[in-house]
Amino acid sequence: MRGVKGALAQLMRLPGGDFPEEDDVTVTLVSFNGDPALAIRDHLLPLVRRNGMLEVQRDVVRVMMLRTGKWLIEHWTPFNDLSPEEASSPGYRHALQRQRTVPELPYGLDVWHSGARVLSVLWADSGICKVVEFRRGGWEAEALAL
Repeated sequence: MRGVKGALAQLMRLPGGDFPEEDDVTVTLVSFNGDPALAIRDHLLPLVRRNGMLEVQRDVVRVMMLRTGKWLIEHWTPFNDLSPEEASSPGYRHALQRQRTVPELPYGLDVWHSGARVLSVLWADSGICKVVEFRRGGWEAEALAL
């Protein structure tokens, strides 16, 4: 370990033999710590909302679908009116939500590339998100280029 530290110290020396002041050191970010699955989701959502076709709108979901080249992108959102036997008050809805131990994730995005599902993400308005499936590969750059 001492050899590594010494080598780093030697590399940091300025031509005159001094070490740089803290303000003179430039740090370059070489990796992104964010979630690439969510970055792809955020990129594809406006695309499927703008160019997709309404596939299903019944019961509790509305599904938008976009087919283009090797891609099939499905995005679903909650679409549910209260049934006649349910109360329409916000208090009733909040009471139902508090009864659930696992938060609902009503929004979803499935991405298929060349017939294989490569991404599946669920999320809620609260910001809770679950990446169900994410297969790393060359399709990621292609998706971000769409």
